[in-house]
Formats: sequence, structure tokens, C-alpha cells
Amino acid sequence: MTIDWDEKRALLQEPNIAAVTQLCDELMARKPGSTVPYIDPVHDEDECRIITLQTSPVRGAESGFVSHLNEDDAARRIQLIYDSAELDARYVMPWNSYPWVRDSGSPTALSAQEKTDGLRPFRQFLKINSRVSAVVAHGADAAAFLALYEKTYHSALKQNGIKVYKASALGGRAFALSEAKQQELLEKNIETYRDAMQRAGIQHL
Repeated sequence: MTIDWDEKRALLQEPNIAAVTQLCDELMARKPGSTVPYIDPVHDEDECRIITLQTSPVRGAESGFVSHLNEDDAARRIQLIYDSAELDARYVMPWNSYPWVRDSGSPTALSAQEKTDGLRPFRQFLKINSRVSAVVAHGADAAAFLALYEKTYHSALKQNGIKVYKASALGGRAFALSEAKQQELLEKNIETYRDAMQRAGIQHL
């Protein structure tokens, strides 16, 4: 399936994604010369109940979007998870703990400063997606970021009834395993999303 990214770009100001687009623009303005990929406009900030939280944007995503339709392994796996859990993309929204694209030589793990830099953007992102009831943290870095968020904002997620699910990272070393182990890991991820859907009262497709 060929994706027309220009067509998607034309939808970035639609009411279902406009506030998130504006946040991405503000974050780029905050760090001149930086890139924050836009969120695929198939997602819906009014309908969003589940946040898919990863560490940082994939370097060199040709599309310029954070999307499950990208060409990288993590995107392919998230697409598979959405399909298997029968989860409509409008009920879920992806985000990165550190939303800016990092330099190509950066270590895979986020620095303490990068985690701190991501706190306020994530808080703004949550204000936009005000109906969220679950955050799925993919990988140890995303989970550590959420722990820091809870500490900084005095258990803001817990107080708002938002459940944090810890899941494996979807790319890199996490899937450098045998076929059987990869399948097992995917099944665990699918179960996590099914549980989050049930909690949010989302109907299967």
C-alpha cells in the first residue's frame, strides 16, 4: 500500500488533530533547527483513549510523521498489534517521551536531560487528549520517563485515573530474538492493548 504523505499533510489542520499539530510546531519553535514529526491525522484527539508511548522518533522517517504506516520495524509491529487487537486508530495516539528527532550519533537510551525536556510537552499532549485512560509505555526508557513524570507532577496520571502499562520496545534489540520469542512478545503486546481497550470501553472493530 502506497501512502500519500502529502495528502496526510493537507489534513494536519483538521479538528481531529489540529491541537497536536500546533503542539509539534511549538516544540520545533522552542528548539530552533529541530524536527518534531507530526502525528498521523488518522488519530483523533477527541476520541483518543490510549496513548502509545515510545522513546524518541525514528531517525530518518521519510514521511515526517509518527505513524504506524511508516516503513520501520516498530511501525510494522504497532500496525500488527492494532490489527490483531481490532483497535481503530482513532482511539489511540502515538507520542514520544522525547518528541524531537535526535542526532544520528545519539545513544539509544535517553539522557536525564532529554527525559526532563520531554515532561512539559507530554503534559501539554495529555491536556489535548483529555479522555485518555491508559498509556502503554514501550520499552524501559518510556517507563522510566513516566515514573519521572509521576514524580514531577505528583502522581498526575494516577490522580486522573490513567493506568500505565509497561510493554516491550517495538524495535531494536527488544526483537533480536528467535521467531517463537518474537511471536510471544507480540502476543503479550496485543493482550496489553486488549486490556487497555476493555478498560476504556472501546469496541473491537
